Amino acid sequence: MASPSHPVQAPVVVLGGGPVGMVTALALARRDIPVIVLERGQDEVQSEWRGSTVHPPTTELLDELDLAAPMLAEAVRVHRLDYRDLELTETARFPYELLEGETRYPFRLQFEQYKLVRLLRQAVAQDPNVDIRFGHEVVGLRQDDTQVTLDVAMDGTRTAVTCRWVVAADGAHSTARKLLEVPFPGFTYPTMSLVVATPFRFEDAVPDLGAVGYWSGPRGRFSLIRTPDIWRAALSTGTGVDDEPPSGTHPDFLAAVALLLGDRPDAGELPLSQHQMYRSHQRLAASFRIGRVLLAGDAAHLSSTTGGMGLNSGIHDAVAVAAALAEPDQDAATAAYAQRRRSIAEQFVQPTTTENRTSADGVELAGRRERLIRLRTLAENPKDAKEYLRRVSMLGIQH
Repeated sequence: MASPSHPVQAPVVVLGGGPVGMVTALALARRDIPVIVLERGQDEVQSEWRGSTVHPPTTELLDELDLAAPMLAEAVRVHRLDYRDLELTETARFPYELLEGETRYPFRLQFEQYKLVRLLRQAVAQDPNVDIRFGHEVVGLRQDDTQVTLDVAMDGTRTAVTCRWVVAADGAHSTARKLLEVPFPGFTYPTMSLVVATPFRFEDAVPDLGAVGYWSGPRGRFSLIRTPDIWRAALSTGTGVDDEPPSGTHPDFLAAVALLLGDRPDAGELPLSQHQMYRSHQRLAASFRIGRVLLAGDAAHLSSTTGGMGLNSGIHDAVAVAAALAEPDQDAATAAYAQRRRSIAEQFVQPTTTENRTSADGVELAGRRERLIRLRTLAENPKDAKEYLRRVSMLGIQH
């Protein structure tokens, strides 16, 4: 590899060109803070479903970046949350209209993460304060009291990039977190989850089907979510994280669909556009600030996908870290950012997503019925239902 070229300097360098990195860069640029974004991948966004839930406070934050309007033009608006069971008749329904007056957007959106990233990349490409560089991989990191120096590899050459602050939004396998040897304690769930996409018209087969439904069942949770282009199902499986996944369509998905559709002849023959197994984690970095490096999003915390809080809390991190770096006393503001956002992840996001996953994965019939009755009791009391929706919508904790 060639020797380092002349150093590049910037006030802030953002690592990662995903949604958290792009929101950070755009929020900094709108505050007239020049930023370099280093993304190890190429300028191509894969059309895959990794997340699609956008909660009301997140839509508000994206509106401040002029992104709500194009998102609203295409997204599915969710006006109620449904909790049901594949075998039981008990149901619970929470209407988002209860949040009117609490937020400018009293509904949830379903908008695929890859589409949000495309909108963000279009926006940063038009902002002169953002210099985004694809195919740039950080391979070294040094810092002192005044600056951070990154060793960056690209096409067989190395470049030194120097800045006052680094925001590491480089995902669950964060290079910066590893280079800094930041502990990332927590756990991995013992079984794999599955996400499936299908053009099958569930709305024609399932009575009174809403855009988002959370089913419990004899094999665990089964979430069915309508996105602009397709239906997505997410579910627990009995496949261990170290096991070889079964070939073909997972039997746990087939079993859930058979119960949902009442053993229709076509239940096992749904056309699939995606069939992807994944591991779920609950992990929290020991610190969100290490010297002049700030962690955000999955680089800082991982949580179960149930309830859609991972992407949303990452975007909240991004807006908060940009605001901190715009303060006159950056040292105090970034220290406060690290403390508050870690506290939110530890005390709200992780416990809430753990409870969501644990309760939804219960398979005993009596426990499933008890859970639905408890949820229905909440739903039937407007005050309790409103508070429940505020919590699952992450209202009041975005800053």
